[in-house]
Amino acid sequence: MQQNITKGTVLSDRFVIDSLENEGDMGQVYKAHDTKTNKFVAVRIVPLSILRPDEVEHVKARMQQASALVHRNVRATFGMGVKDEFLFIAAEWIEGQNLQTLLKKRTDADKRFSFKGAYNIIGHVCNALTYTHENGCYHGALNPRSIMVNNAGRVKVHDWALSTIRINKADYRGREKVEAAYWSPEALKAPRTVSTRSDIFSLGALFYSLITGRAPQRPLIAPSKLGFSSDVDSVVARCMSADPKQRFKSAADVKQAIKQLASSQQVAAEPPGAVDDDLGIDIDIDLDAMNAPEAAPAAPQTAPAGGMMSAPDLPPPPNKGGGSGSNERASTIDMGAILANSVQNEAARWMVQKDKFDHGPFNDRELIQMILLGDVLGNHRLTNMDTGERKKVRSWGDFDDYLERYRIKKQQQDEQAALEKTEKAETRGMLFKLVIALSVLGVIGLAVGGYFLSRKLRAEKQLGPEEMVDAFDSGEIQIKMGSMDAKTAGKRHGKGRRRGSSGGGGGGKGEFVDGMSYEEAMNMGVSLGALNSTGGKKLTAEDINAIMSRNVRKFIPCIAGESVKRVDMNIAVAGNGSVIGVSVQQGSGKMKSCVASKVRSIKFPSSNQPRTATSWYFELY
Repeated sequence: MQQNITKGTVLSDRFVIDSLENEGDMGQVYKAHDTKTNKFVAVRIVPLSILRPDEVEHVKARMQQASALVHRNVRATFGMGVKDEFLFIAAEWIEGQNLQTLLKKRTDADKRFSFKGAYNIIGHVCNALTYTHENGCYHGALNPRSIMVNNAGRVKVHDWALSTIRINKADYRGREKVEAAYWSPEALKAPRTVSTRSDIFSLGALFYSLITGRAPQRPLIAPSKLGFSSDVDSVVARCMSADPKQRFKSAADVKQAIKQLASSQQVAAEPPGAVDDDLGIDIDIDLDAMNAPEAAPAAPQTAPAGGMMSAPDLPPPPNKGGGSGSNERASTIDMGAILANSVQNEAARWMVQKDKFDHGPFNDRELIQMILLGDVLGNHRLTNMDTGERKKVRSWGDFDDYLERYRIKKQQQDEQAALEKTEKAETRGMLFKLVIALSVLGVIGLAVGGYFLSRKLRAEKQLGPEEMVDAFDSGEIQIKMGSMDAKTAGKRHGKGRRRGSSGGGGGGKGEFVDGMSYEEAMNMGVSLGALNSTGGKKLTAEDINAIMSRNVRKFIPCIAGESVKRVDMNIAVAGNGSVIGVSVQQGSGKMKSCVASKVRSIKFPSSNQPRTATSWYFELY
């Protein structure tokens, strides 16, 4: 049963429905306008009629995981809400197509991806899974429909909130479709045993489809039967082993194994129909710039028999972990090859700010060339003239590989210069070399001392608000944080309650007043409309800590110029999720007011309690 939403409907007082974009077995996807950010978002509407109450709670738990995922190859998930007849999930709007559509277009045209094009897609999917697995989140139902390629060539994995619902629902119609062919055998037979190794199986199935143009339905036809080398068979077989223990241990290992095949030219002549990537996909590795003929061939992957699903043409998977080889990047930069193979937008859309002056506009090729030459650095401000978005080069994410290549090149140049300087010094007398050595040690000592002194000065009112944020983003300033449960916080507010009982800000009268302290808010009568609970579950310290942790960056400008390193606060949250009272323990009055205002701007989930008391802190180190 689909839930039709009319244009102009407003969800959560924020998302204005614009148009229906897609319909599927798990509801409809609408394009909506986010009035808070003034951007488009994707809103999926899932009828509650197709979900059991425990499944709704499962989606909420997955949403908490999904909303914390921030990666260039992971579609951002913003949040969810529950109405009388449906729940909705708000996610990043992507102008592009899913991989299933791209595969079908190529199949209909009797074409398929080249090995290099397939690697560039699967490499980014591996990046996404490596990140999510390290953060304790697996997908479970990965298939071409859960991978998007936007119009700029960015590959993004999505459907994190609903993926495990799909595999756990016995009546999910996708089980009868091709998408289930990408799921691991344990996902089909025992969904509760799904793990990160299940995603490895799906990676192998996706890679098989990309290079062969065929769905991974049984029995599989070995890639070597279509013109690829037998080593390709071994990688696919290992990914798709029926025994999870025989699969690659990680997505990074899968990526390395496929990269090794591609870079060492172990792929036989590709069969007819293979075309180079013409989608503008981000290049994960510059294969053409590598010295492939001199690369050592990988040892054949052999293995004992048994353990495979019904795939007679594929060899059994090997026992050992896959993906051997160095993780080091190429040590030299072939700029011509990089620029020739990088996806380019010829429009002059980039403005670079250096030395307080704007330079440009530049197209992609010109900008990448300047990064590789060191003329544009990671801390330079970069503006996209098409969107107006402005941030540091390293914050865009699109140029990380080029920044890293320049860093390696600069490091080599510095090492070479130091080596030449040392060789010249060795031609002089021992005493002179001793003086040089002592001087170097002195310089190092001064540098180390200067570093820690600068850290100390930064902590002692030397940085402005924007500089504090930059220091946090660069990792120079780090933060630890945590919360205590409502019971502990309630004990803390006991004395304040007695102090607040005499009035001040409206607390003593039992009337809600914007800007109240924590003590005043906790003295209000619980029957007030502003405190009424709106349903949901109990708001726990873990919930509050997760939300506050995602918003900790907001507090950084408040402590600029302050000598405090730790900030403790007590927070009162109403049943509708709004913050009704905040008390900050440390710092000047200005800092306390700033931190309190940032906390009040944060929206928490609604709960089944009139109000929730908690304590939370963050500390710089």
